[in-house]
Amino acid sequence: MLRPGEISYSDAVELAEADFRALAKVAGEYTRREIGEAITFVNNIVVNYSNVCVAKCPFCAFYRLPGAEGGYTRSAGDVVKVVREAHTVMGVTELHINGGFNPELTIEYFEDLFSAVKRSSPITIKGLTMAEVDYYSRRWRMSYRELLERLKSAGLDAIAGGGAEIFSEEVRRVISPNKAAGETWLRIAEVAHDMGIPSNATMLYGHVEDVRHIVDHILRVRELQERTGGIMMFIPVKFVPWNTELYRSGKVGGPAPPTLDVKVVALARIILGATVRKIGAYWLSVGKRLASTLLNAGANDLVGTMINESVLSSAGAQERTTVDELAHIAREAGGRPALRDTFHRIIRYF
Repeated sequence: MLRPGEISYSDAVELAEADFRALAKVAGEYTRREIGEAITFVNNIVVNYSNVCVAKCPFCAFYRLPGAEGGYTRSAGDVVKVVREAHTVMGVTELHINGGFNPELTIEYFEDLFSAVKRSSPITIKGLTMAEVDYYSRRWRMSYRELLERLKSAGLDAIAGGGAEIFSEEVRRVISPNKAAGETWLRIAEVAHDMGIPSNATMLYGHVEDVRHIVDHILRVRELQERTGGIMMFIPVKFVPWNTELYRSGKVGGPAPPTLDVKVVALARIILGATVRKIGAYWLSVGKRLASTLLNAGANDLVGTMINESVLSSAGAQERTTVDELAHIAREAGGRPALRDTFHRIIRYF
């Protein structure tokens, strides 16, 4: 008998051939029975400190090369103003901040930015990605630990899960050839977790990967969590192809079908079990209607309000939401809606 959280690679690949409805039923029932009926989300704002990036990932419609029209870098004052207003007016408790690989920035830029935000508002900073940490550590000739120590001292509380894409190098050569290897992402995560900086973990799917790559990625997340315990949530992110080079080149013909969205979330729960207790139904990439379906297929978190999100929006994602709407989606899915903080502590139930 296959037990969620203990399934092997070969069993998972074989299981992926099963009907998506059967997988969703198993994953959904396991989640409710072993983890509970709460469906959580955070009230957060997304600020991209810069869209200048030299990585040139073919899946990204957000970046601008240095000197290109439309490129920007926000000052600490600009970020503080946006965050203070979001906290005061909308009750936001988390700043999700990341950007590109901007060769013009210094460690002092981030230290000034994070410390200014902390002085201005009682807000949690979940910032940068493992990929950004790798780029800037090489750019500034710092170890991962030294860079993270300085950012933590300036106010960084947690690390965003982006930049993981798909860990397979076969896939990364196509979708992110200039970005850190999957093993590097995992190594940086291990350093951060050892320092007491928790993180999310993501997986970008629905482009050129196949089920082998998906299973391998989720298993490596499980192995990382078994070593460190530092992953707060696993978030499958559906690739939004519009406006991207992958779409223009014909390597990707359009969005993956909803059946894959359900199968990916269900597989994630069956592979991870309760090792990673939270799995995100990322409404911004799959849409709110399908996110509701994913809440009965193994997911149990709606990620957040994601106010001001720009990266997926640049690729064609158009939806926006509120705390009350996320609570409604959770309730419609049969769960108990709960507003949480970054670290998954419940603020209030609805």
